[in-house]
Amino acid sequence: MKKNLNTLKFRTMRTKNLFMLLGLLAFVISACDKNDDENIDVPQYDHSLILSRGSGAKLVLTNPVDGKDLFVSVPSPAVEDVKSLKAGYMCKNAVFVAKTDLKEYTMSIYTCDAKTGAGTKAITEDDLYVYQEINVSQAGPKIVFPAKSNDNPEYQSIYTINEDGSGLSHLSEPLESVIGMDGSEYELQPTSFPAFSPDGTKIAFDALVLTLPNHWDYYEFILIMNADGTNKVTVFSEPGQHIEIYDLCWTQDGNFLLFVMLDNDNNFHRRIKALNISSKKITDITNSLEINGDQIYHISTSPNSDRIVFNQHLGGGSDLFIAEYETHDDVLTIKGSPVKLTDRNNTGYSYYTPSWQVWDENTSN
Repeated sequence: MKKNLNTLKFRTMRTKNLFMLLGLLAFVISACDKNDDENIDVPQYDHSLILSRGSGAKLVLTNPVDGKDLFVSVPSPAVEDVKSLKAGYMCKNAVFVAKTDLKEYTMSIYTCDAKTGAGTKAITEDDLYVYQEINVSQAGPKIVFPAKSNDNPEYQSIYTINEDGSGLSHLSEPLESVIGMDGSEYELQPTSFPAFSPDGTKIAFDALVLTLPNHWDYYEFILIMNADGTNKVTVFSEPGQHIEIYDLCWTQDGNFLLFVMLDNDNNFHRRIKALNISSKKITDITNSLEINGDQIYHISTSPNSDRIVFNQHLGGGSDLFIAEYETHDDVLTIKGSPVKLTDRNNTGYSYYTPSWQVWDENTSN
């Protein structure tokens, strides 16, 4: 009798253990299935997006991690001749220059919803003629841009304005005196391609300057000033060279300025330069970025990683490419080869003028 009871207890315990083991196994399988389900088609983000102008007047917001276009829209109400498209702060707005009906031949800054294109409105008035080279801060909803005032239409200067149209500020004066890298005095002529530093406290810009007092020669300068326009300092110059500078942008750490330099005396070839702001050392990174020798257009740096996005015209259209860079002391170099981010043959439209901005992926759609 005692032996039978012990056998019964043993069988009961074994059965309980078996049920516990099966339950644990079912839990593990369920958890694995759940994790697998959660990982299927879930987009990965890096807290940034790239806004570009798609052919057909499209606004295209692209995920820089996988190259997928998350939002595609067109400005509404429609505007004529969209230029210089930029992603507004946190990618909430698209910011661009376009013709305005306020005054004939006037270009103004417009904003609209970056995801839907809705709510297009001009945020500058017709007393300013805005040029295309606008830039948006990574630190807040503020725009910097060159423009001519109707009060002084011969010269263009640099202004800032908030994305809602408030807080217009004038940061440079026509014919303002600045000091060159050689310690000599120069006179500001046209200013262009202003760019906010990552923390929003500085603005870099390009300028044509003339020597003082006799205006006997001209120089191409890159200067940096405080965000309120004070303390203008020259960090790059090309004495007497026939060059043009485009697409000034800062690396995420604020230590380098990248820009496109067009050499008019060398078959107008576009060169990509990296300037160390402290040492003033220049590195040419063109060959590391060009693909099959095709030139680079419209560079933009990531706000939170060591990467560059640019578009390249290939076979009648344009796609976006991303390249990684690294820095050693005062030199910036490209790591590996650029990677193609978009596929215009698949989407049916080309990608132009990319602008890389911070973004909160929890922002409502």
